[in-house]
Amino acid sequence: MSSSTHTGRLTGPLFDECGEWIWEQLQDDGFYLAGEVIDLILQTERELGVQGQDIDSISRTIEDEFKLRGIGGNPNPIDAALIHLVLQWEDEFLSYAGIPRSES
Repeated sequence: MSSSTHTGRLTGPLFDECGEWIWEQLQDDGFYLAGEVIDLILQTERELGVQGQDIDSISRTIEDEFKLRGIGGNPNPIDAALIHLVLQWEDEFLSYAGIPRSES
């Protein structure tokens, strides 16, 4: 997905860096998730324009959207709990980057 579809400040190389950083944090915590899934979560969050909401709402919204699109995980589901974990690390990255979630 091109960064031109993003309207916030988390775009281009910074978007890529965020996804890679989240992937590394998850690996360190023992969660093995494809980087493409992390990117998909972050992209979908922006496609739906929900990044300014609280992460519990975002997690449920993205989970519902994935179900509508027929996106699932195998062997582990891509559910609200997993999405929430990714979003928590995204929050951490955004705080380091000095970007409020609502502007990401």
